[in-house]
Amino acid sequence: MKKFKIITIDGPASSGKTTVAKMIAQKLNIPLLESGTLYRFVTYLLIKSEKSIQIYMENEKALINFLKETFKKVKIELTPEGTFIYWNGKLIKEELREKEVENLVSQVSINKKIREFLTEFMRELGKKVNLITEGRDMGSFVFPYADIKIFLTADEKIRAKRRFKEKVEKGVYKNKNLYEEVFSNIKLRDKMDSQREIAPLIIPQGAYIIDTSHLTPEEVLNEILKIIE
Repeated sequence: MKKFKIITIDGPASSGKTTVAKMIAQKLNIPLLESGTLYRFVTYLLIKSEKSIQIYMENEKALINFLKETFKKVKIELTPEGTFIYWNGKLIKEELREKEVENLVSQVSINKKIREFLTEFMRELGKKVNLITEGRDMGSFVFPYADIKIFLTADEKIRAKRRFKEKVEKGVYKNKNLYEEVFSNIKLRDKMDSQREIAPLIIPQGAYIIDTSHLTPEEVLNEILKIIE
């Protein structure tokens, strides 16, 4: 199989891109760059900051300095199993899935300066190693020069069921009535991602589109492997 430098996998929330990206990365033994992990990490640090998150959102200079100083101290480990972030020597993982981070990551991810900073950061990572990348604007904006671009999509109700099941299994949601909240969040995230001014969620030019609504992760993986071959 031909080796590719960068393969991007984009799509809306719960379209299956994270699961499938990990499967491909492990199958091909290529490091996986999960853009969402970086945005969640920035959100997490802003929440934990001594200043309120709103101060950074309203003060570009303070925000840029915060990002620069933060990423001087961060260790990013890219592996076929995923993107791992170490802060002050500690792996930050479960913290990135806390409800407060979930609720604010959309607001953080539409910030122009944060997107510009993380885009350049990810492009630098892409210069060093071959990558499987996944997110919402990997093929359209961050790596428009990628060798292969994949766009996964799925019915929003199916995506909401997937997200709710994931939250229940992780113990985040114990109330079955919270499905409607998850569905509303999916619809809101889709709207914000597609309408944001900077790098909106779109189908990248030249991308292969796969509807995952009624496909298993293994079936999606096989479809992508055929494209790569």
